[in-house]
Amino acid sequence: MENEFLTFSNFELLLFGALAILLFVVLLVLKRFLPFLIHNETKKNLLKQYMAIIEIGVWSLFLVIAIQQFSNSNKLYSWGLFLLLMLSSFWVYWYSIKDFIAGALFKMNRDFKEHDSIQVDNLEGKIIEMGNRLLKIESDSGEMIYIPYSKLSQQTIIKIHPGEMVLSHTFTITSKKNEKAEVKLDRIRFEILSLPWSSITRPPKLDIIHEDEQHFIIEVKLYSLEKLYFFKMEQEIRKKFELNN
Repeated sequence: MENEFLTFSNFELLLFGALAILLFVVLLVLKRFLPFLIHNETKKNLLKQYMAIIEIGVWSLFLVIAIQQFSNSNKLYSWGLFLLLMLSSFWVYWYSIKDFIAGALFKMNRDFKEHDSIQVDNLEGKIIEMGNRLLKIESDSGEMIYIPYSKLSQQTIIKIHPGEMVLSHTFTITSKKNEKAEVKLDRIRFEILSLPWSSITRPPKLDIIHEDEQHFIIEVKLYSLEKLYFFKMEQEIRKKFELNN
């Protein structure tokens, strides 16, 4: 009975090993080159989105067939493959649902709701949407940031008072080099702080990113409580300090 349990076929082992290598190569080629054959952007995005699930399904099917085949001649290998399949399934299952579970727990906390301003680690923004797996927030610069709920469960979340949430806007100007760099930056900074829309809690950030004999190229980062003020503020700064004005 023990010999029957350990009986195995070298041919079957080599065959399934070769098939596994062939399957790996085929999936790799399909993943690399199939998107180039699809011209429809919607279908191409769907393929990229579900390719990982397709790969998992194909490998699971391969393992099921291998288990069935080896169970007739080699119970030891079949049990080993079955255990591998179960561990892989458990890993995929946990990876898929951990964000759903963390998300459900996060939503049960009534301290946070949409349009609240929060800070997570070095990220700061306004909650736009509480999805099933991801929290969508908009940063002060208008970027959309997606945070998995499982990551939130490991971080300290700070709820920011609405009056403390300051938005930012960055642009560059080319200004005449008619005075020292420090004097030029101080003049621009003073002008920004003189504008009625500028934040009084977050001073503007100014950096000279390039200079030559004729001009400075200055990166300007403005702070304000509302997005609609940024256009007016930028126009005022350009009007007074832009090279062509």
